[in-house]
Amino acid sequence: MTDEGDDRSPALTEYADLHGCSCKVGQDDLDSLLADVGLSGAQAELQFGVGEDASARSIGDDRSLVTTIDFFTPIVDDPYEFGRVAACNAASDAFASGAGDDLTFLVVLGLPREVTDAATEILGGIVDAVEDMGGVVAGGHTIMNPWPIAGGTVAATASPEHLLRMSDASPSEYLYLTKPLGTQAAMGALRVQDGEFGETIAETTPRPVGTVADEALAWMTTPNRAAMLAAREYATAATDVTGFGLLGQARVLAESAGVGVELTHLPVIEGTLELSQLFGYGLEDGESAETSGGLLLSVPERRTDAFEDSLSAAGVFHREVGRVTTGTGAALVDPTIERVRG
Repeated sequence: MTDEGDDRSPALTEYADLHGCSCKVGQDDLDSLLADVGLSGAQAELQFGVGEDASARSIGDDRSLVTTIDFFTPIVDDPYEFGRVAACNAASDAFASGAGDDLTFLVVLGLPREVTDAATEILGGIVDAVEDMGGVVAGGHTIMNPWPIAGGTVAATASPEHLLRMSDASPSEYLYLTKPLGTQAAMGALRVQDGEFGETIAETTPRPVGTVADEALAWMTTPNRAAMLAAREYATAATDVTGFGLLGQARVLAESAGVGVELTHLPVIEGTLELSQLFGYGLEDGESAETSGGLLLSVPERRTDAFEDSLSAAGVFHREVGRVTTGTGAALVDPTIERVRG
């Protein structure tokens, strides 16, 4: 925490024990909670809802309204960047569902009394990120809260034919990821690089921690809108990779669609694999929590060439990371690890 009279931005991450999407409730606990209140099945009023990344409801013959909410604790100390990451992460669930038109954002913001001065910068980051995504901030709600939280509710529209959901993945389709992994390890190392553990961290990674963290932040503040627009003509199913990690999110997709998933390739930000092994985050096993991660898209084999051309033309990072199978569950199958720089 900053000293009185210190002009530096407050160290927001010091006010929370869990950071970014690692603060999410575990998948098993969430499933039990939904079952306990009768929200584990299909909802007749919706095109899709609980169990997917967002809900979709028909609002006309050729239009669907997609809505979602997402907020979390800081993964970075800079208030402005925290706002940008939070906005990109919240909107990602709408993009994963194929919606991006008429994007409207309602801010959720909670701060401890000691850091209320950060509100302006956090909100500024949210507003700028939403505007970059072609959306508008329409209001929100702000509270006092022991842990800082930021995010919001998102509404967007799409043609029904463009909607994407996890449950539509089919065997023999190929799985693609649109951002490299490793945000948890990168930002975790950044938070402690100046402490007594700093020398060990510096010796662990082949690159400066600041460089690795800067690249992770650049990925987290890259909206998934361009990926969605380039992919939705070709993909049959999608989700975004966040707190459950790649393997955990693949399990959710597999269960939703009644299929199996084999993951064979892990693209990671260069330097994060070694940091993850130091911290025990499980990146090499696909288990490290991701914040504002990429889209995981299922694409029929006959469409993969056109799909890859579309993402390349849009300047969107993408890697084939596995296959959908006739089995059940999700597993890593002798995965290759690719170190991604820049």
